[in-house]
Amino acid sequence: MSRGADHKFEATIYKIWMLRYVDVPKDVSLALQREFARAGSAARPGKGERGKYLPVVAIVNGRSTRTTLTPAGGGRYRLQFNATLRKAARADVGDLVGVELRHDTESRELPVPPELAARLRKRARLQMEFDRLPPGGRMQFLRFVQAKSPAVREKRIKRLLEILLERSLLRFSKPGRKQ
Repeated sequence: MSRGADHKFEATIYKIWMLRYVDVPKDVSLALQREFARAGSAARPGKGERGKYLPVVAIVNGRSTRTTLTPAGGGRYRLQFNATLRKAARADVGDLVGVELRHDTESRELPVPPELAARLRKRARLQMEFDRLPPGGRMQFLRFVQAKSPAVREKRIKRLLEILLERSLLRFSKPGRKQ
């Protein structure tokens, strides 16, 4: 967790579809954007669209959760007010809550299992396809291959490699692409 400035504010919980959110005030949004920009590429090496989504630790009544602020338009951000935060606040839609945000500089990357890393090293095309995955997609794949049983892990790794090969073949079979 970052030891940067704490940003406290009050906001009313509202609902979009089935998710709850609070709007982050513009001054807090700007301050967090500046902190994220100062951290620069050291905080998230090699990631595009730096500053579009802001990783934060949200704290309500002493309970915290790592989350990401999403753009709400006009330079403002919104915070998904998940179950952890709602329970801590004992609040729901329409209630006013106090929120504290801190810029989160810790890595959110999941480790690549050694078995998968070894198989990817042997197949450069699949390694390239794996590296191209967006952070959310990579996280889904890495969670998918996690299993207690070595047999299940191996089965899931094989399936993941098949999916990466399919993605690679689709990418190179598009008209105008060199093979």
